[in-house]
Amino acid sequence: MDDSTQLPLEVRDRQWFIVRRWQTYSGEMRVLVLRAIAVVVLYACQLGHQFGTLSGEERTANLRFHQGATAVSVMLLVISLLTLLLVLKRFLPVWLPFLTTGIDLVAIAVLIALAGGPMATALTGAFYFVVAMAGLRFDLKLVWAATLGAMFAYMATVGAVDDSWFDADHAVPLIHQGVGLTCIGGTGLIVGQIIRLARPMAEQYHQRLDQQQAKEAE
Repeated sequence: MDDSTQLPLEVRDRQWFIVRRWQTYSGEMRVLVLRAIAVVVLYACQLGHQFGTLSGEERTANLRFHQGATAVSVMLLVISLLTLLLVLKRFLPVWLPFLTTGIDLVAIAVLIALAGGPMATALTGAFYFVVAMAGLRFDLKLVWAATLGAMFAYMATVGAVDDSWFDADHAVPLIHQGVGLTCIGGTGLIVGQIIRLARPMAEQYHQRLDQQQAKEAE
């Protein structure tokens, strides 16, 4: 039997925590890069839409959303920069990814509400992006928090444009709400399962290496 399987569970859990923690640092760096790229690309699309496709009157009508998109983009880039400085100094408290994930979700929800709700913009797809980024930190609790937070934020955008959720008239049809919640929840489940598979995959890989080294030693 492999020596690693004979170690006490507490020791194995501790070693896995250390390995996962280091991966959290590298994952946070990837998230910072991906967030910055996403913000720049989406804001570039907004600039092209605002000044390239809209007429003068439409541009004026869309000015409030454009100002909101500008403010949110600057805020997210500043937060990414500040987080980068902390990570480079090897300071990454457990609560920080939860905070930045929450800020991402609130920022997306605000923009969707400014745009007129989930039926008026394609930005609802950004919720899936946030859930996927949570998986890069290798923290199952963060994935669940991001998933539930994204579902809550989505419903908040529905409520922002729907006077009542309990009558027959819905600004966002119930079928759209159901599909949106199901897709966000399903994304969280899949990302969570991938994280759950990481530890047994690493342990099996380590066992196979030890077995191969034992064969070569013989």
